[in-house]
Amino acid sequence: MKLLVILATLVALSGAASHRLMGSLYRHHTPTKNTFKTTSVPQILDHFSLDPAGAERKFDQRILLNLDHWNPDTGCIFFYTGNEGAIELFAQNTGLLWDLAPEFGAAIVFAEHRYYGNSMPFGSVNASFADPAHSRYMTVEQAMADFADNIVWVRRKLLGKLSAPVITFGGSYGGMLAAWMRAKYPSLVQGAIAASAPVWMFPGQPESSVLGPAGPYIVLTQAYGLADRECPSRVSKSWSLIASMATTDSGLAKLQEMFHLCHPLTTDTAHLLSDWLNGMYFDMAMVNYPYPTSFLAPLPAWPVAKFCAASNTTDIISGIAAGAQVYANHTGKVPCLDLDKDPAGDLGMTGWDYQSCTEMFLPISSDPKQDMFPASVFNLAEMVKYCEKQWGVSARPYHLKHYFGGMDGFDFSGYSNIFFSNGRLDPWAAGGTAVLASEPFCLSDCPNPLIKDGAHHLDLRSANPADPESVLRVREMEKEAIGRWVDQGRGIRA
Repeated sequence: MKLLVILATLVALSGAASHRLMGSLYRHHTPTKNTFKTTSVPQILDHFSLDPAGAERKFDQRILLNLDHWNPDTGCIFFYTGNEGAIELFAQNTGLLWDLAPEFGAAIVFAEHRYYGNSMPFGSVNASFADPAHSRYMTVEQAMADFADNIVWVRRKLLGKLSAPVITFGGSYGGMLAAWMRAKYPSLVQGAIAASAPVWMFPGQPESSVLGPAGPYIVLTQAYGLADRECPSRVSKSWSLIASMATTDSGLAKLQEMFHLCHPLTTDTAHLLSDWLNGMYFDMAMVNYPYPTSFLAPLPAWPVAKFCAASNTTDIISGIAAGAQVYANHTGKVPCLDLDKDPAGDLGMTGWDYQSCTEMFLPISSDPKQDMFPASVFNLAEMVKYCEKQWGVSARPYHLKHYFGGMDGFDFSGYSNIFFSNGRLDPWAAGGTAVLASEPFCLSDCPNPLIKDGAHHLDLRSANPADPESVLRVREMEKEAIGRWVDQGRGIRA
């Protein structure tokens, strides 16, 4: 599974796997109602330099538009801050904007993040990341400056409505960007819907930050325990049993048979199975939705519960292998499990590996005393060493925490009009405000509900008859917040 394999070196160095936030979540599912037109705009390569080489050079940035419900008299702009992948894949899976647009007379805009999809500053992925001279313009600040320019372009040239209020939307990394756009560009952004955004997960957070570095795995373990209280125990016991089987040829052959592997395991490659299972547990928790979906692979409704039911057998490893088929082969059409292939392909992984090595440091450890995974301690120093060698640039692990704020003191005390939602079933909720904030943390109007039955940004998806009551309530809260912010924007610009 590539989300683990691509940073396999880091697993050995830091003792913890690095997970991409969203990139692998978007591949197969293409709802028909989320229609849009595609265009591109010339974008400045370097927003912060007076050097003509950067300030005057431009590249094509992709923009998706839907103006079906735009009302030039009373409408607003719903602006999705693109994250680590091709932008149309996010549009196809963020139906909330289409659900709300008619009521608000909203223009829908999805802006692709630089260095992802077709928005490559130097033409291709390989050329854009060829060396530090080309990759140096891949920063959060540059991407946000792109979005700021996009908003001005939409208002001035596309709609001819400079007073139209703007609400940013985003999920996961995109949710972080949506929140930060409101924080850093309040003159352009009236409010933000930031779903499943782990804004408090950077290095340097207080040691007393409730869940600590093992937080994502603790939340993940709790999610499996909610499906079946004995399920985490079975997973916990399986690691040593798999390791023991991998010490003999007969055990390796048995693992290949039980897990329907495409290629034989050896003592040198046996760890790939454990890595794959680790990623499976994490990803299945993120997409633990109440209806069938087809992201990483076709999955049934509530896949975590289905896994736990299938794994409930007398022999632990046989049960884990049976449960793994829920994720690897739910349709019964996959002939074998290839541990070297990520079902989502190379979806934004080059860019995300670069970002997680320069600014987006999200440390994750695991602790068998608190979760169902083997002990693994995140080693920041070793990761920085690897990253600087890998990319030839200086890593800045504390930069974003200092730039945008974290959990220290009054870091968010000047922020307002940001709706932080998190799902109780989502591992990334461990870095979100709903889990960690026990008292007001911003200047005003920063709701931060925890969705009882929600996985990764379930609230951003299109309405579905199977949606639990908890997500329906949060969507209603989001609609009310948007209404407040749009009214504020109209009043300010009247």
